Amino acid sequence: MKKKWVNSFTVALLLSLVSLFTYTLDLELFKLLELKSYDLKVRSRGVRKITGRVVIVAIDEKSLKEVGRWPWPRTKLAKVISRLTDAGASVVGIDILFPEKDAYVPFTEVKQALHKQDVSGMRSEELISWLEKVSDSDGHFAEAILKSERTVLGFSVFPTEAAANDQFVEKMSQMHLDLLDFSQFSVVQRFDSPDNPVPLRPVYAVGMSLPSLMDAANSAGFVSFIPESDGVVRWVPTVMQSGDYLFPPLSLQVLHEAKRLPTGVVIAPFGVDGVRLGEDIIPTSESGDFLVNYYGPAYTFSHLSAADVLSGKIGKAELENKIVLLGASAAGTYDLHVSPYGPLYPGVEVHANVVESVLQQDFLIRPEWLRVLNVAMILGSGLFLGIIAHFFKAYGMALFLAGGILSYLVADYYLFTAQGLWIDTVYPVFTQIFVYSGITLYKYAFEEGEKRFIKSAFGQFLSPVVVNRLVDNPSLLKLGGESKELTAFFSDVAGFSTISEKLTPHELVELLNDYLTEMTDIILKYEGTVDKFEGDAIIAFFGAPVPYEDHARRACLAAIEMQLRLEEMRAVWKAEGKHELFMRIGMNTGEMVIGNMGSKTRMDYTMMGDSVNLAARLEGVNKQYKTETMISQFTYEMVREDIETRELDRIRVVGKSEPIKIYEVLGRKGEVDQQTRDILPLFHQGLQHYSNREWKKALACFEKVLKVHDKDGPSLTYSQRCIDYQLNPPQDDWDGVYEMQSK
Repeated sequence: MKKKWVNSFTVALLLSLVSLFTYTLDLELFKLLELKSYDLKVRSRGVRKITGRVVIVAIDEKSLKEVGRWPWPRTKLAKVISRLTDAGASVVGIDILFPEKDAYVPFTEVKQALHKQDVSGMRSEELISWLEKVSDSDGHFAEAILKSERTVLGFSVFPTEAAANDQFVEKMSQMHLDLLDFSQFSVVQRFDSPDNPVPLRPVYAVGMSLPSLMDAANSAGFVSFIPESDGVVRWVPTVMQSGDYLFPPLSLQVLHEAKRLPTGVVIAPFGVDGVRLGEDIIPTSESGDFLVNYYGPAYTFSHLSAADVLSGKIGKAELENKIVLLGASAAGTYDLHVSPYGPLYPGVEVHANVVESVLQQDFLIRPEWLRVLNVAMILGSGLFLGIIAHFFKAYGMALFLAGGILSYLVADYYLFTAQGLWIDTVYPVFTQIFVYSGITLYKYAFEEGEKRFIKSAFGQFLSPVVVNRLVDNPSLLKLGGESKELTAFFSDVAGFSTISEKLTPHELVELLNDYLTEMTDIILKYEGTVDKFEGDAIIAFFGAPVPYEDHARRACLAAIEMQLRLEEMRAVWKAEGKHELFMRIGMNTGEMVIGNMGSKTRMDYTMMGDSVNLAARLEGVNKQYKTETMISQFTYEMVREDIETRELDRIRVVGKSEPIKIYEVLGRKGEVDQQTRDILPLFHQGLQHYSNREWKKALACFEKVLKVHDKDGPSLTYSQRCIDYQLNPPQDDWDGVYEMQSK
């Protein structure tokens, strides 16, 4: 037998704890799905507005077609730098590495120099030295960089030995560290306690351009990215450490040069607390990484062809006071990366996004309190589903689940787009689905078995609404009885025995089935419980197994509707030449025992008690007063505001010593026909005379009623009584109570 403590809520709690444990494992699958959901959110924002202060001068397909294949002679790049300088660019960041000497000999420059220089008097050594100088392509490039006084070069960094496993890179790194004071590019100040140093991302090796070029540049920043496990560039380190030196990326170094503001990193005991550019704070992760706030797909930023810069088509109008990033974007130039927008994203444009984000102070933040939020979502959503599982079925829970997921996704998207917060999407949604699925399986395997039994046992005797309430709360059904105040209902067909003798078995069954079906449907409509059928009799009760306060009202409304429906059916039967049926109904409200009076294997959910017996007696009492529907004074007190009634008598039923008042049910409040309204005052007046033993006056009143309504049963009954009492008056101690002689 299922233990009481095992229910939907405890199952939800257990599943929430399992989900929480799984979350702590930090599984790669969920990490990858979360990254992809982040990419989806980035793409769904679409292209966002940029300031236009950042432009990209690109070595694009047009440049390769017009100038020549890559790599270009450094003299060409020197001209590009000179053009940018002359056009008034505020800073030029170069996202290209030049680790080897240029083997190109600039014959055009040599010829021009020969025309200007008389070399006839030079000795051979001097001539060779002069030729080496004028043909030094790297020298021309370094001179252009030096003269510009606004150029920031890039260098590559390798955080681990595994990342720097290329022998050439390692040798090149060592060579450049020896030939160049690498520390001059460490422009990031560190703000933390020297007593509590926090290690940052290390620089194991570097790949730098030629020393002459690096020495000519104003400054330098690393251009390397650290893609995530799926190869997508989402973060850019804002600071890396080599010994006591801290180095910024190209993007921040470009901003440093453009704004002439100091750069610093704020380090707390838990890690990096942000990077400062002057007074501006750039938010980062604890490891010092910056979440790239992409403004759109590739080529969202203005891409100017380097060929057009060289030719002079692009000049001051497009470049003045602009932050210029020079990089390669053509296919085959090996500077394409994977972004949330997909592959083939120019690396130089990643830097442009970082620069633009800082200029606008427009950041995406991966909050450090995210784990607290996730734990709260895991436990909160799981327990919430456990609570609603007590009140709703699987379909209802599914609506709550869909609503919960939709609400969370809407809030998630709002926080991302409007507030710049990247919170987890996948795991909170997974938790809700996981807990819902577990609860649904549990309910189907355990609780639904009990519910299917209830539906099978009660589906034919209770309305679907009541059955569903029992399904939701099976504890309402108890083996054994309990005492409750209910309204008992008994109905019977007048003269059915006589009718049945005139019909064939087939005709009898067909007539009875039509009658019982229609009457039962109305009882179920008002959420009554059909106890049993005894031939043509219907025994029912209202107020159990699902309790409701207005059980007496429901019973009376059901009786009124049943009589009206039967009247309609009689008209049809009459037209078809069939027998007509008339029904008597008796109802009483009071304490009675209700429950399963059978065994654990065979349930008979029924009612017992004196109050039940009185209802059965009242059904038969209708014969005495020629009425159709009768209730006791106990039912009357509960329905007097809703039901039109007529007081009939005070009677003493067989087996009872206490008299009770009985009432005829006439209809809903305010829905009694005019004829009945006309006779009620006369009838009540006659009843008063009858109680005062004024037989003649009473008879006169009842006869007036019969002139208006010659078939009024109670008036016929009282008229005969008045005649009998005139001939044989009751004893002096008569109290007006009519003694019933039969059941």
